[in-house]
Amino acid sequence: MNISHIAKVGVVAVFAFVFTASAVLASSHFISPATFTQAELDTNWEADRRFPTDDVTSVTAFGRNDVARIGVDSSETAVGTFQRTEGIKTVGVQNFGTAVEVDLYVDPSWQDNATRAGFWVVGDDGAGARDNWFGIIEFVNLETSTSGASAQGDHEGWRVWDSANGWTNLSTAFTYGEWVTLGIELDTVDEEYDFYIDGNLVGSGPAGENFIRELFLNSYNYGLDVFPNLGNNSYAAHWHNGELSGPESKSDCKEGGWEGFGFRNQGQCVHFVNTGQDSR
Repeated sequence: MNISHIAKVGVVAVFAFVFTASAVLASSHFISPATFTQAELDTNWEADRRFPTDDVTSVTAFGRNDVARIGVDSSETAVGTFQRTEGIKTVGVQNFGTAVEVDLYVDPSWQDNATRAGFWVVGDDGAGARDNWFGIIEFVNLETSTSGASAQGDHEGWRVWDSANGWTNLSTAFTYGEWVTLGIELDTVDEEYDFYIDGNLVGSGPAGENFIRELFLNSYNYGLDVFPNLGNNSYAAHWHNGELSGPESKSDCKEGGWEGFGFRNQGQCVHFVNTGQDSR
C-alpha cells in the first residue's frame, strides 16, 4: 500500500485520511452477505437500535431482484435520538473474515430530502465480544437541523466513520440513480479499517486485530427535524449483495445483449467486461 497507514497506540488520538479515487483498488477477496430473500432477512437479520418503521422487505427494484428495502416512516419518529437510527444487523456472532462489501442504490428521490444510508461493521475482540471498533461508510444528504434535535451535519455525498475520529466527509464523486459497491476491509496487521467505494480506497481508520463479526444496514429518521432546504419525509434505502450474472466477453454485449444483463447501454456492458466494475 503506497499510503501512510494509521497506527492505533494506546489511547493516542489518530487522524482519518482521505484518498483520491485513483489511488488503491480493493483486493478480490471481499465477501458479500447472503442473497436478500425475504426468508434471509426474516431469519438472519434483526433490529439494530430500532426496527425500520416502514419495514424491511425483499423486493425487485432498480433492475435487480432480491433487493433489501429498508423503509423509514417519518410519521413514526422516535422521541429519543438514539432510537432514530433505524436498521438491521446480522443475528448473533458470525465470522465475516476481514473484507465485506454490499451494494447501495443512490436513489434520486433523496436529492431534496434528509437521508442517511449506511453500511456498518464491528470487529471481535478475540474473546467472543465486540471490540468496540466500529467502521461505517454511508451516503448522506444532510444540513444542519434548525430544530437542533438530531445528529448534526452538513454534507451531500459519502462519508466514513471510525471510533477514534468520528465522521469524515469525502469528496468522492457520486451520481444519483446508480448502484454503488461499498466495501470495508479490516487490516489486522496495521489494525485499521480501509473503506472502499466501487473498489477504490477512499479512507482509513483504526480498528481491531481479529475479524469482522457483525454487519449493519442503517438509516435515520428525520421526521421531527426542521431543515432550511431539505425535507424530512419518509424514504427508503435499497441494498443488494452484488451477485449478478454478467457478460464474459464483449460479444455478449452486442446486438442488444447488454439489455439482458441489466445494463443501461452497450458501453456500460463493455466496461464491465474490461474492468469488472459493475454500475448496473
